Amino acid sequence: MSYTVNDYIAMIADPIRTGAYARALRKMVTPESVVLDLGAGFGFFAVLAAKLGARHAYAIEPNDAIGLGPALARANGVADRVTFVQGDSRQAELPERANLLVEDVRGIMPLHGERIRLLRDARDRLLTPDARFVARRDRIWAAPTRHPPRVRSNLEATSADCYGVDLSTLRCHVVDDAARGKLNPEDLLLSPVLLGTLDFETVTEPNFEGTARWTSATPIVADGFALWFDAELAEGEAFSAKPGPQQSVHGSLYLPLREPLAVPARAELALRFCGVQVSGDYRWTWECTVAAGDGVAVRRTTRQGALGGVALTPARLAGMSELHRPMLGRNGRRLLALIELMDARRSSGDLAAALAAAPSLGFSTEPDAFDWIQEMLPNLESGSPRIL
Repeated sequence: MSYTVNDYIAMIADPIRTGAYARALRKMVTPESVVLDLGAGFGFFAVLAAKLGARHAYAIEPNDAIGLGPALARANGVADRVTFVQGDSRQAELPERANLLVEDVRGIMPLHGERIRLLRDARDRLLTPDARFVARRDRIWAAPTRHPPRVRSNLEATSADCYGVDLSTLRCHVVDDAARGKLNPEDLLLSPVLLGTLDFETVTEPNFEGTARWTSATPIVADGFALWFDAELAEGEAFSAKPGPQQSVHGSLYLPLREPLAVPARAELALRFCGVQVSGDYRWTWECTVAAGDGVAVRRTTRQGALGGVALTPARLAGMSELHRPMLGRNGRRLLALIELMDARRSSGDLAAALAAAPSLGFSTEPDAFDWIQEMLPNLESGSPRIL
């Protein structure tokens, strides 16, 4: 996902998240601190650390927003103590190792993108052995819940004619779509239970699996599960993304069930949740069981996966097979031609002229080729893995 400046501002403007980070940095930054701001956006935390007295701060971010950082540092009088680096941190080289890491490379869940691999690399190459972390650890919580309003509305649309069109064939995609959900505390049917903990000073494995169990004194009917995290940033400083009127910008992850699940009184409800990293992002799967008091399973739901919420064509499914034989499409041919021409001697105008002159690449004019090149160059030059 490519964030805009407004996306970064929205995260900074969240007093729950940013207030906790600011308090943690005030406690941990000293005149001897060398700070690494990982996934820095335009370097807000790096600038804040420098203003709090850090000897130096390094902000690393692949997004073009990092280009706004130097002006921000100058406006705050710390330009001489903040260094901005655009690119993947795994390819970055710093003149010294940092002894304080600050990062929030999260999405809805603490498991997001390449976060674990970025942290593992930073520990190995960019941090001192005794470096301190902000955040230290995240705890993932789960609770059975009713459908949030958006899901209820979408299910209603697929259960009746919508302006004369029957949408019932799309219902299966609605109930397999794990997504950000705005939930109210009263929607939670039972108290939250811990699914697992990520300790960022030691975690190395990007994949995650956890099981949560509940026993209710009264019968309930669950539509799905809400997941969220609590973040421990420093001693005495934390924030939570739990549902409620003061929920942080991260929100909750909602896992719908294909059918409402009835849980009798005193039966055990168990949720098994897995996150597997695939191509730089996560795929979620979930299933649950209901067991009687003697431990005998009385019902097991079908294992669901977030891919169920994605519209997959036969061609896309075929491409996921080990037997598929890939062939470059037009955009791939364009990219290959561009890479072959990039030799640090030709200008962007020269590249556009060369691409436009090749009929097989399908550019109608040099300006069309130039516009396409401008979309590709930032990723190619920064080493970002997301090219197309």
